[in-house]
Amino acid sequence: MLLMATKRPRTTISFDPEEYEQLRRWAESEFRTIPQLVSAIVKKSLLERSQDLKPGDKA
Repeated sequence: MLLMATKRPRTTISFDPEEYEQLRRWAESEFRTIPQLVSAIVKKSLLERSQDLKPGDKA
């Protein structure tokens, strides 16, 4: 099986050790990896933000 490279943009993020441990526990409680959890948090935040913007506001 050949895996194709993703065309999605990538980024790197750093956390304080205490924050990382909190994320690790949260992700584990939801049976996710930390990157999957962070992606879900970002998607939810973007959706909430887009719903809060008034027509004509810049994103």
